[in-house]
Amino acid sequence: MTTRTQDDDRSADGLPRAGVIGLLLELRQADVRVWTSEGQLRWQAATGEVDAALRNRLTQETDAIVAFLEDMDSVESSTHYVTMRDGVRIAVDVFRPKRDGEVVTTPLPAIWCHDRYHRSDIVDGIPRTKLDTRPWLREVLKQGYVIAAADSRGSGASTGSRGQEFSPEETRDAYEITEWLAAQEWCSGNIGMFGESYLGITQFLAAGTAPPSLKAIFPQVALFDLYSFLYPGGILRHDFIHNWGTRVRALDTQLEAAPVQDDDDAVREAVAGHQVNADVFARALTLPFRDSRSPEDDGLPFERQSPASAVAAVRESPVAIYQLAGWHDIWVRDAFQWHANLGGPRKLIVGDWSHDGREGADLATEHLRWFDHWLKGIDTGVMDEPSIRYYRRSAAPGEQWRGTEQWPPAEVRTERLYFAAGDDEPLASVNDGALTTAEPSRLGGMDEFVVDYTASSGTATRWTNGYGGPFGYPPMTANDANALTYTTPPLTQALEVTGHPVIRLWVTSTHPDGDFFVYLEDVAPDGESHYVTEGVVRASHRALGTAPYDNLGLPYFPSAEADCHDLPEEPTALTVDLHPISHVFGPGHRLRIAVTGCDRDNARTPVHYPPPVVQIHRRGPQASYVDLPVFPTSQS
Repeated sequence: MTTRTQDDDRSADGLPRAGVIGLLLELRQADVRVWTSEGQLRWQAATGEVDAALRNRLTQETDAIVAFLEDMDSVESSTHYVTMRDGVRIAVDVFRPKRDGEVVTTPLPAIWCHDRYHRSDIVDGIPRTKLDTRPWLREVLKQGYVIAAADSRGSGASTGSRGQEFSPEETRDAYEITEWLAAQEWCSGNIGMFGESYLGITQFLAAGTAPPSLKAIFPQVALFDLYSFLYPGGILRHDFIHNWGTRVRALDTQLEAAPVQDDDDAVREAVAGHQVNADVFARALTLPFRDSRSPEDDGLPFERQSPASAVAAVRESPVAIYQLAGWHDIWVRDAFQWHANLGGPRKLIVGDWSHDGREGADLATEHLRWFDHWLKGIDTGVMDEPSIRYYRRSAAPGEQWRGTEQWPPAEVRTERLYFAAGDDEPLASVNDGALTTAEPSRLGGMDEFVVDYTASSGTATRWTNGYGGPFGYPPMTANDANALTYTTPPLTQALEVTGHPVIRLWVTSTHPDGDFFVYLEDVAPDGESHYVTEGVVRASHRALGTAPYDNLGLPYFPSAEADCHDLPEEPTALTVDLHPISHVFGPGHRLRIAVTGCDRDNARTPVHYPPPVVQIHRRGPQASYVDLPVFPTSQS
């Protein structure tokens, strides 16, 4: 739930828009008037002469200034307070297109976002709106759409407070804002929604209320199951929720949000009311089980707050849904879960993206194809394509994208690789084990390691990127040194893994509980290993159950307090599903599974002294293995 967008606020030629605005403010102070005429920049000083330094800057930045002024002349901006049923006032920005300097009066469809992170800000005295932070919206607006953005209650310039995230009150607000937009004289009555992360989640929740005017949404990188994200396999994503909680607290309680109609007093009053907003990090620490509840709770928080709890209502909704996700997003599994549980028109695109990165994505074009079809009735061909389109990482150029009507694709077959003994003198890891198709004997064996609490997948991971931090996994070679690893021989031909790898570990430990972090890696011919995907489980949360939704046939951890038990002395099975992926392992590369007992920088693992000694078994009925979803090479 990144607190800042991945888009840069730049003018058409690449100069930061803030720089253009700053220069224009300087010119105003110098009493220099600037305008455009037939695409050319004109200027005039009240004194008749323009300072040489300013003249030089005007000349250098002519293209950027022209682009900025023409953009400004193509948009009519307004701000509004919209009063909700309980008196809370929601701050809304509205942007309407202009033609030849005049506002378009023909009623147009409107698309809007329900924003947790400020609909617009004041940065160094300069307003920054959604059109600045998401420049692709300008192209959508030019094609005949009204764009709107609303601060969610208890945030930005909106009044009210936030007792929880994804509250029923916030969701009901989305219904009312949608219908308020539809009732405006400049609106055709057809409404869509856009936005990523929290702004994607609020779209699903809005669809679940079935506003009559909401016809289509375009959620990007949106959460499905709240508990399974905060406590995957029972392990707290401590770094994420701490940093995200700190950032939204600052956004809620500092005067950064842009005012409505220049009413700074109203923003100050709103921010004063936000001081009582719930501390999301402290709240998360009190809810370690799926059925946890605090004394003040009148129900189960994870049932009430999780977007997955609205799945039945969303399934019954007629709203058309086009999702965007990325293989290295924190919620890529969630995107497939949403897709599997929807009942109406649906599409999903999955690229080689992280939570905060969209390199190569043409967001304007995809949004226009979707909204033109559903809000304007234009046949764009978008519904003639496969419902899922996904990117094959490391595939040959020109062969990266593939479409399918089901997930995993019908061609995928499961290939089981067993953990096996490796070299007597390991070099790359604790054991340098092997992966083989041969079933182990009843005698088999085991590998053991002492949990190393310095083990980490890095500080620029999918998890850090999820709250707006950096992304870019380093080589996993150093982490492998702290791990048990199991590696194939060099591949003689390409191997494509597309779907959800599932691991079965048979373990014992000197401690009654333990965390298991499992990585799928691509080992290059030079021996350097690279992150592909991962999964986690806490041994005490190992019990499996039936999910209350379509879980794609994957293991589901109920994680109820009564279902959590210590490890017994005998070997015990743990099941770990890795985040879905489509990755081509090239000839000469090797596939590796690495297992550690900690991911220091991304999750909270209790530290014990002396550190536990953990055994992974690989014999007969207690054989540890990975089930790989393999797309046959002949089909690639």
